[in-house]
Amino acid sequence: MQIRTRLTIQFSLLVSGILLVTFFAIYYFTYNNVTEDFYDRLRSKAKSTAELLLKVPQVNTEVLRALEGSNRDLIYNENILIFDEKNRLIYTNTNAVTKSIHVSNYWLDEIRKSGEIRYTDGDYKVVGLYYKYPFNRAVVMLGAQDLYGQANLSNLNTLLTVLYLIVTAIVGLAGWIFAKRALRPISKVMNAVEGILPQKLDTRLEIPNQKDEIGRLSTTFNKLLDRIETAFQMQKIFVANVSHELKNPLTKIRSQLEVSMLKERSSKDYQVTIQSVLEDVQELAQLSNTLLELAKVSEDQRDLLTEIVRIDDLLWDCRQSLSQANPSYNIQLNLDELPDDDTWLEIAGNSTLLKTAFLNLMDNACKFSENQMVKITLNASSKKLNLRFSDTGKGIPVQDQNLIFQPFYRGDNTANVKGYGIGLSLVERIVKLHNGYVSIQTNQPKGTTFVINFIRL
Repeated sequence: MQIRTRLTIQFSLLVSGILLVTFFAIYYFTYNNVTEDFYDRLRSKAKSTAELLLKVPQVNTEVLRALEGSNRDLIYNENILIFDEKNRLIYTNTNAVTKSIHVSNYWLDEIRKSGEIRYTDGDYKVVGLYYKYPFNRAVVMLGAQDLYGQANLSNLNTLLTVLYLIVTAIVGLAGWIFAKRALRPISKVMNAVEGILPQKLDTRLEIPNQKDEIGRLSTTFNKLLDRIETAFQMQKIFVANVSHELKNPLTKIRSQLEVSMLKERSSKDYQVTIQSVLEDVQELAQLSNTLLELAKVSEDQRDLLTEIVRIDDLLWDCRQSLSQANPSYNIQLNLDELPDDDTWLEIAGNSTLLKTAFLNLMDNACKFSENQMVKITLNASSKKLNLRFSDTGKGIPVQDQNLIFQPFYRGDNTANVKGYGIGLSLVERIVKLHNGYVSIQTNQPKGTTFVINFIRL
């Protein structure tokens, strides 16, 4: 169901519900007023009739019937019955054939006990009074049909029903028009968003009013488009860099093989060529493995964190592995400030991924240091675990510090060092996966420190 239809139905139900309750209240209170007014008229008529018959000596039953016949007082089909203390009928304005209300000794006794009662007898409303006069007492019962009141209530009921149907129809139509006008800005936003193609990611939505909900929605869409555009640009840069990095060794391999096939060469020349091609193939394999690791590590892969890793032991393993592969590297571990509680050195994670991140930072620090040295400091507390990897290189320019974690980005001062620009991007993803973050500090007078903080949950 469309939002416009749903809003129209909800608006119509709300207003029609309020109208229904209001009209019901009007009818209910009108009904009570009409009923009370009719009973008051019956009581007044019964009292006045009893006073004429019992207090005025000149008025007898015949005179009273004549008076009743000449003055109906808009009370239809009235039945007046007056009984003495022995329940004998002393006056009635009807005969046995036309009498419509039923009388029993029970009702007469109830009237004497209560002084006044009211009840309904079929279509008749009945008032019973216990009238006391100085020398005797009597029970007066007056019943009649409220035809005028019933007609008014019937007319009111018809009027309210017709008004309810008409107003509900008008409200439904007005709600449909109102919903269309209210949703028009959203339709404009939808049409504008549908017109944004991958070739036009720089297009942004117009924001006529930033304070209302539509303006906030448009602002949210624009921010989303900013992120999408950035992601597309990074993807393009990533593809271009991958193509470039793959093209270089492939071109070298092809050119060496083509040169070797131009003429017959000695076995030593072929061995040199094969050795060079193997190095290029190894370079391609290393690049492919790094790209695969980069692709499979993301922040939502928490299912990889299945181990309890002790960081100081992992650093020793990394130092040993890197020293065996590069004997010229000088890797210094400063573990003098280890905590008394060994559990502070442990985090939930993946030892293979963490080792990859630490090896990248150690290797980069040694490669870019003049003396191929890296200093590693470990501090731990109950809330976080801090690692610092410091080198003695030329440092990272300020303008490059926000870009070095992008895949394939390499600063101008790294041109003479072999690499692909993927390691730091992989490090950042691994650290984020382990609920941590990486920051950069510039050392004085030279060098750079990479700081890793793992936050304990």
